[in-house]
Amino acid sequence: MNNDTKNTQTVLIIGATGYIGGAVVEEAVSQGYDVITVTRSPASEGQFGGAEVVVADVSDPASMAKIFARKVDVVISCLATRSGLPKDFDDIDYKATLNVLNAAQENGAGKFILLSAICVRKPDLPLQLAKLKMEDALMRSGIEYTIVRPTAYFWVFDTQTKMIMKGKPGYVVGTGNQATHNPIAKEDLAEFMVSSISNSERRNRVFILGGPDVPDNIITYRDSLKMVFESLGKEPKIVSIPAWVLTALIRITWFIGLFVRKIGVFSAFLKVTQYYLVNDMRAPGYGSKTLKQHLMDTNRNIQT
Repeated sequence: MNNDTKNTQTVLIIGATGYIGGAVVEEAVSQGYDVITVTRSPASEGQFGGAEVVVADVSDPASMAKIFARKVDVVISCLATRSGLPKDFDDIDYKATLNVLNAAQENGAGKFILLSAICVRKPDLPLQLAKLKMEDALMRSGIEYTIVRPTAYFWVFDTQTKMIMKGKPGYVVGTGNQATHNPIAKEDLAEFMVSSISNSERRNRVFILGGPDVPDNIITYRDSLKMVFESLGKEPKIVSIPAWVLTALIRITWFIGLFVRKIGVFSAFLKVTQYYLVNDMRAPGYGSKTLKQHLMDTNRNIQT
């Protein structure tokens, strides 16, 4: 659908400045919805073509109440904390998102679409526990909902790509083959979330979502690095870090992090990284773009 067909519903998108949130805004605009995005800074006002930008603080219930002074039919929440201490995850992934849900209910919104994560299937970390609490609150709220638990995003692999472009090796922990993924493109995930607004079969359901379930997208972390080297026309150079080294680093940084916040945040990041390296994240396939295609397209554009 495009702007030639105008939807009459107003969609409020929270977390719009994030990797997935920005793609959701673009998709919602392209499907003809009246889109409102919430950001923390006026500097974001020119970022979203075709959408109204409103500055508000999602952690402040009073600030959110003002957003809902106008009619809002659907809320899509892409709020997430990429890194932080346990309190940070609880403050954003649970409490701030709950503020939005409460305001939506109090002001008559008809549907709430929540971006969660596949890792909540096996909760072990504060990030996952915060997301599960929010899922539970939404399911108990009585508002119509769709919860989406995607697998890994393509951006997860982009950091090592930048290092490899500079001539550095790729790094894996252990063999790099401990876990299998079928990562999903942000455009495919955004299309699924926005199309859930009008899809009655997705009403009050939880979806685990991966990218295309094809050989070019069913990969281990070592496989992904080989794809990076191939897309850059380089011979693979992969360095393996023993698993015990990462475990020891997590323990050391955790202790130092009790006194230095920055180190504590880094330790929490390492824990999440370790989790994804050793737990399978393969999910039912959706969409069309594979990681290999993404890498080929992205790196071709960079090199030209």
